[in-house]
Amino acid sequence: MLTALRQLLARALVTPVRAVHGAVHRQLTGGHAILEVRVQPERDAAARQGLVRALRRAVQDPQVEAVLLHVDGPPGGRAAIQDLRRVLRELHDAGKATYAFLHGASNAELWVATAAERVFLVPTAEVFFVGLGAELVFVGQALERLGVEPEVFAAGAYKSAGEMFSRSFASPSNLEAIDSLLDDLQRQMLEDIAADRKLQPEVLEALLARAPLSAEEAVVDGLVDRLLYEDQLDDWLEEHHGERAKRVKLTSWSRRAAMQEQMALVGSGAKTVAVLHLEGPIHMEGDGRAPRIRARTVVPMLDALRKDDDVVAVVLHVNSPGGGVLPSDLIWRAVERLRKAKPVIASYEDVSASGGVYLSSPATEVFARPGTLTGSIGVVGIRFLLGDALRRVGITHQAVRKAPNATMLSAFDGFTDAQRERFREQLDRWYDGFVHRVAQGRDVPEDTLEPHCRGRVWTGRMAEPRGIVDRLGDLDDAFARAVELAGVEGPVRRRDILGHATTTIELLMREVMGDRRVPGMARLELLDRVLQRVVGERALERVDTLLELEGEPVALLPFDLEP
Repeated sequence: MLTALRQLLARALVTPVRAVHGAVHRQLTGGHAILEVRVQPERDAAARQGLVRALRRAVQDPQVEAVLLHVDGPPGGRAAIQDLRRVLRELHDAGKATYAFLHGASNAELWVATAAERVFLVPTAEVFFVGLGAELVFVGQALERLGVEPEVFAAGAYKSAGEMFSRSFASPSNLEAIDSLLDDLQRQMLEDIAADRKLQPEVLEALLARAPLSAEEAVVDGLVDRLLYEDQLDDWLEEHHGERAKRVKLTSWSRRAAMQEQMALVGSGAKTVAVLHLEGPIHMEGDGRAPRIRARTVVPMLDALRKDDDVVAVVLHVNSPGGGVLPSDLIWRAVERLRKAKPVIASYEDVSASGGVYLSSPATEVFARPGTLTGSIGVVGIRFLLGDALRRVGITHQAVRKAPNATMLSAFDGFTDAQRERFREQLDRWYDGFVHRVAQGRDVPEDTLEPHCRGRVWTGRMAEPRGIVDRLGDLDDAFARAVELAGVEGPVRRRDILGHATTTIELLMREVMGDRRVPGMARLELLDRVLQRVVGERALERVDTLLELEGEPVALLPFDLEP
């Protein structure tokens, strides 16, 4: 009786909302909508997925006639680009016209735009279709001049996260790994653009050698279709779609579509599948310059999902370069316990490497995009000896020990031979455990998996045949698989949860409290900006993690590749 009353109440609530929504939507679009989408850099993976979900709703909406992308920058890294490209193909296959408008084009922007049916470019724009490359920055000599001596230990021949501190150039294994990654990522980009623009990959490689290209050259070479200013694009759209087609912002349209989608589930008895978004470096707790995954926060979340009878499956959406081994292991344990209670699917976005692989390895299945950076299964330890630097400014020390190893992590003195051996043994134990857990989770023999570990970084496409991930697919594929494994028949409710912490308020307080009149503060801010320009903001985030975890085993991606 109670169930029947709930259903009647739900029907009474949903029906008028649907009617109002339909009336508003028809008034807004006139029955024929051209959805306008602004694509720009977005650091938050959950927000990027919100854009993809909104466009997937448009695939099913008969009132949507076309989608126009204003591409102001790539939405994220390679995986985010591939997600957006895929949904553009789905729109095209559903009979929707797809257009992309560019004020200029880098590799990444062109990679996004060429998935559209027609590509428009401002006449005076330049096309920097220059191919992929990487610049590695090393501060070993600078630290030596300052009297700072880094001690770097690694378990895994390709685990090169500490090289920027200890060397002046890349090791052969580091170069080998980066060259292999860039080669596969560039081939993925060229294959996509060649297929969309109906060009041969060899033609595109020749264009890379001639780049940058003028707007006129881009038209002649088939990369774009037409040169137009934005007001001329308005005229073109009206000419091809008529006045009946109304231009509608995706954000306005999507809010209404999402509300209708949610209200349709009220009283339906829908089962819930939770999507837990985990983004940033992995720490026990603490703060930093960007979002981070805190074990003390995430473990209780996973435990709550395990105990929640309304949740039938969980998807872990991971976008992390890794971090501390101990917090990764604590999250691993919580994921393992969760998997015993219900299906857990891991979905890797732009980056899920090292600790990101570690914490998700107990998942029932692991999905990755072809362009995901993953692997980096290895451990590194780093510490900085400051004794010489401090003595130069008159700071000395005197140790008083009650045991031989009491001050072994002191910043003044290096390891003894015995201490160095014990630290290496510690890293080897963590490495062996890391390989074991990934092999166990992916159901691959350890001796088969281990040669593909050793700190080596792979793209998702390279990782699949090596057993590091199970399938290639996006977040919606992972969600569908979770629903399938949960045995759900009927409607499904998706619950998105942010499992990472941001530090916006803290950074704002620092800005307010910081006194810009102090010359030292101004110099530090200038240095920080210079370092961001030379080293890159993502690299500085990685340095933050290494410094915070100094002296501890760290499972961290050794580099970042910009889209």
